[in-house]
Amino acid sequence: MLVTHRRIVRGHDLRPAVARAVEGGVGLVHVRERDLDDVALGALIDELRAALPRGTTLVVNGRPALARALGIGLHLPAAAPACTAGSETDAPRPLGRSAHDEAEALRARDEDVDYLLLGTIYPTRSKPGRAGAGPDLVRAVVGRVPTLPVFAIGGVRVPRIPELLHAGAYGVAACRALLEAHDPRRVAQAMTLALSVAQR
Repeated sequence: MLVTHRRIVRGHDLRPAVARAVEGGVGLVHVRERDLDDVALGALIDELRAALPRGTTLVVNGRPALARALGIGLHLPAAAPACTAGSETDAPRPLGRSAHDEAEALRARDEDVDYLLLGTIYPTRSKPGRAGAGPDLVRAVVGRVPTLPVFAIGGVRVPRIPELLHAGAYGVAACRALLEAHDPRRVAQAMTLALSVAQR
């Protein structure tokens, strides 16, 4: 999973960076640009969708109405209200949620989400001053929600991927490791290879 942050991209053009990462193996693009209003964010998502191969999975962070309007998935922050079932409020799919501990993971499971984004696993500049919880958090959460795919986030680098998968993670998510790279495609390829080897 690639989590977007357009302000840290080299050259400040998000589209080619995301496209290169998807070429390298990123399978899910999580658009997280909280400072944009719905109109600007919708335009950005349309631009990304046009730049990416058909079938690339897109989710937008925290905007249920926009997700429905665009026909894409939705990612909910840990503290966001649930998308309840109902004729006008059916949750977009895929539906994911962030979690930082076992209690939040159990809440997400009970909401019938499709995946969990769990962190912060390792220290990262995106969360200054926050110590990483380490792979033990992945192991504990997967033990409580064994059927829910868990993406580990926070300071993820290629050498750390095997221990995350061995702890039970389904996959990994990255922001700076991909978007600050000189070549996001090569970094994504290295991550994809590490995931493939660790899954054997």
